[in-house]
Amino acid sequence: MQTSPVTLMVFVSYFVVLIGISVYAYYKRKNAKNFSEEYYVAGRSFGPWIVAFMWATSWTSGGTFIGTPAVYYSMGWTALLWQAGAGVLGMIGMLAIGRRISRFAAEHNCVTLPDLFVERFQSRLMGIIAAISILVFGIAYMVSQYIAAARILETFIGIPYLWAIISFAVITGVYTCIGGIRGVAYNTLLQGFVMLGGSVIIAVIMVNAAGGLSEITRQLAQIDPNLVTPPGPKNFLPLPTAFSTFFILGVAVMAQPHVVTRIFTVKNMMSLKRAGALISLITLVWFMSLFVSALAARALIPQIDVPDRIFPTIVLKYSGNFLAGILLSAPFAAVMSTVSSLIISTSGAIMKDIYQRNFNPNASEKAIKTTSYIATVAISAIVMVLSFNPPKFLQDIVMFAISGFAASFTVPIILGFFWKGGTPMGGLLSMISGFVTLLVLYAQPNPNPLGFNPLVWGLVVSAVVMVVVSKVTKPNDSTFMAKIFE
Repeated sequence: MQTSPVTLMVFVSYFVVLIGISVYAYYKRKNAKNFSEEYYVAGRSFGPWIVAFMWATSWTSGGTFIGTPAVYYSMGWTALLWQAGAGVLGMIGMLAIGRRISRFAAEHNCVTLPDLFVERFQSRLMGIIAAISILVFGIAYMVSQYIAAARILETFIGIPYLWAIISFAVITGVYTCIGGIRGVAYNTLLQGFVMLGGSVIIAVIMVNAAGGLSEITRQLAQIDPNLVTPPGPKNFLPLPTAFSTFFILGVAVMAQPHVVTRIFTVKNMMSLKRAGALISLITLVWFMSLFVSALAARALIPQIDVPDRIFPTIVLKYSGNFLAGILLSAPFAAVMSTVSSLIISTSGAIMKDIYQRNFNPNASEKAIKTTSYIATVAISAIVMVLSFNPPKFLQDIVMFAISGFAASFTVPIILGFFWKGGTPMGGLLSMISGFVTLLVLYAQPNPNPLGFNPLVWGLVVSAVVMVVVSKVTKPNDSTFMAKIFE
């Protein structure tokens, strides 16, 4: 489907604005005395609106606009049950731990998630393992986002997939290097409003085109009655797998490094509380808008070769040229926001938790800056190469990455900050066991024992190991623990 010059002009203009904002952020931070504090957490200076949009856009992703509509399109009305459960659980969990983590991170100058574990459990080795986990699963997550971006460019503009991947890698790498987390934050405000507005607009267009929600439901029932009745199409996911995937992944948001570290940037507890309310509203509007858009799309376009292309397809087909340019920017904004956040988190793990902590503890500001930039560019390049051969279903990679983060970090975070009995060895082996369990299961022909998502088993193993090992190993100093739980 050919894209009009007007659509392309709007789309390109959006990128120009993003780069301009990043340049502004660069000049705002270039004279900062502490590079890592500024580059990775912006001097802990952000208010509720910036934190809310950073949190929400990091939690959402290219999968939100590309993979998630594909799931809704394939699963029908039942997907709402799973998505709602995951969203509510994730939000409650994140808000519950946010206050304690934010205070601890500020008191101990944590700029990365491994920093948090090193300081809480007083274990340098735990920081290394956490950094390795972030590299493995962060790169996988970024691959999914690169693929999402390339699919958008491929569908809208007609750029060959390979060149779409290269273009996106260059643009995002430059934009992230220039602006750091402050540039990411400023751009996120723009990206967030574009994503939110784009989602609502396309939802209204699609529901009207399909004749309303009642007519959509009637047409879905004719296509496949399972689209309007639980547990959904029989060829999609077995019930235990669907349950564990969508509900348990609600827990996963508490362990996504690019989401958790956004808490480190908040300037005070009041800002964090206000951000929590805004996040709930923002994510509700996004997911409900995309949900009804996907249902309408299934009613209007009963068959599509690649479900991941459903969102860009309906935008091109059902919106005008100027509006299409804005709507095209919405999923791209989601992708860029998530990728830039992941790049910052991953490069921070390399710089702080591998290079500085273990090889150059007295690194100069110049060395820290150089290492951060090299890590950012290297990560972008590695992900670009790994994205050249995409899988058929984008959401598979997203699930692997999110589950990997959750299996590694969820239990050490929750029990580490809400259970006084967690010991350094318990935290370390809990992280390793969750990480290894997930990798082992995903290496099997059937990674879902008894039908449950590998994450379930990773969390169970991680929790059991943490409790058992903590009961028989040396705890942290009692005075130190009293400060955490005061």
